[in-house]
Amino acid sequence: MRIRSALFGLVTALTLPLSAQLSREAIWARHDQLVLATAAPLKAQAEWEHTFTGTRGQRVRGYDLGPAQAPAVLWWNGGPGSAFDPSIVTGCLRDPSAFRVLVLDQPGVGAGASEWVPGWKPEDTVEDAVTFLKQRGIRGPVIVAGWSWGSTMALLFAQRHPELCRGVAVGGIWSNTPQEVARYLGPEGTHALMPGMAEAFRAVARPTASACDLHDALKRGVGGKALVEAYDRAESLQSVATTSLREEVLAPVAASAGTPVDMVSEKDPNTRFAYIESEMMCRGQRGEWALKMDFPKTLEPVPLVVVQGRFDQVCDPEVALQVHRAWPGARKIFIPLNTSHGSNRPPTDAQLKAAGLDPALRPQIARALNLETGACGPMLGAAVFALHAETTSVQDVEHKAIK
Repeated sequence: MRIRSALFGLVTALTLPLSAQLSREAIWARHDQLVLATAAPLKAQAEWEHTFTGTRGQRVRGYDLGPAQAPAVLWWNGGPGSAFDPSIVTGCLRDPSAFRVLVLDQPGVGAGASEWVPGWKPEDTVEDAVTFLKQRGIRGPVIVAGWSWGSTMALLFAQRHPELCRGVAVGGIWSNTPQEVARYLGPEGTHALMPGMAEAFRAVARPTASACDLHDALKRGVGGKALVEAYDRAESLQSVATTSLREEVLAPVAASAGTPVDMVSEKDPNTRFAYIESEMMCRGQRGEWALKMDFPKTLEPVPLVVVQGRFDQVCDPEVALQVHRAWPGARKIFIPLNTSHGSNRPPTDAQLKAAGLDPALRPQIARALNLETGACGPMLGAAVFALHAETTSVQDVEHKAIK
């Protein structure tokens, strides 16, 4: 009878509905606290960095920061092709000592980082993350979080290793399907709506160019650094755009001959980023790799928080809804923001002056804007705090039920 009662209590604990700790109200409240809080950006420390041999035999670099006794968070970077920036941690969590944050540099992001592997698979990087957790002495489940391409990796990690997930927080979700790639980089996609974007790429890729055409141009070095910079600038601008029209206009890129990119020796971070991201999107266009909306039932007790900008012109908001619908069980919550792929930008100094306002007010205006529309980083951080509180309370219930 005692065993049966304990098992009943355990099952009840595992099927608990969302508590007040994991509600939109609670997460928004924490978000507002984080927006109003101040924190100095973190700078990389040598003791955070750790290298090991990955699944493909390549060098992999990981970071382990925060108190060893703090709750562990496996943090997935955006990109693909973006190196880890420690300031992201303070931007999202404000207090870097609240959690033990573990991050893996994805292949090819720069000197001393994880080595480039031609034809690398996201699944390989997921297994490298498992290796890293074990090497750092972490055996139990962790909170898994990621934004943009980081959401892709976080969800793939959850699919392959549900037993290692305590809770999952993702935002700006990308699954790399042909439809998403066409919406973003296709000739009739959101780039075409932006003044100057189509013109910037037209000389190096025909007007009907696809993601694969653009990757081929970047790979062959057509347009040189100008094309790389235009690609990087276009994405940065599009990440904060909430309308199809805006003031910034990119200068056209000349169809100059360039040197083909050698990812083994290439040192320019923008070139590596453009090469890696466009290569992965080309795979998506061809249907060679996409995140499946197939989540094992063993994830049913694992709570999920999905954060998504309503005006996201990089990642289709419908994909975030698909993830929310496909996640098993009822312990999940969807939080829409009135933003694009990134947080809304405050007015520029010139715009403030034109409105008769002192540019020195920009930080206060930025905080007010983030409080009104939601800020992507702090909202993801708030979700991590909520998942920790939620899963800790459930663990307490489980412990009492077993006793």
